Amino acid sequence: MKNKAQNAYFIWILVELPNGQRQWYCISKILRHALYWERDKNKNKYWKNSLIGSYINVATSVYVHNQARLTVAKVLKIRIYPKRPQDWHWTRNQFISEDSLKHFNTAYNFMKHNYSWYNKIAIWFALRHWKNELTQKKISNAKKKVRKIRGKYVYKSKRAQ
Repeated sequence: MKNKAQNAYFIWILVELPNGQRQWYCISKILRHALYWERDKNKNKYWKNSLIGSYINVATSVYVHNQARLTVAKVLKIRIYPKRPQDWHWTRNQFISEDSLKHFNTAYNFMKHNYSWYNKIAIWFALRHWKNELTQKKISNAKKKVRKIRGKYVYKSKRAQ
């Protein structure tokens, strides 16, 4: 089991925002404890990979009266670093996997939490962006498979002649 000094390290994630911008965010305290629990109690040596590729709520502005503008970002990388952020670059606690995003309404109901109407709209648009990206990726992969099959068929036809 890891000692408390090792758990004092912060977990940072590189995320991609819906506008394509990439930024580093520090994982919230609750999620950090959950990830360390996964590492220590479940002995999961791949615990860092549990968030990569998932979607998480992040602040995109400074907090004013405990409120900030939020969006949903895609997790690209995870790093452990002893320094905490000095500004608003913290994640919220809600995140979903890529598979969960396939069920858009369920994913949205979870991610919108009890946020302000503005943040609920921003989260809806961000989730729609990520859902569309997944759909485009699926279509692109299907097209590649069709081209590959067609190529084999055309190649076999030419050899037969």
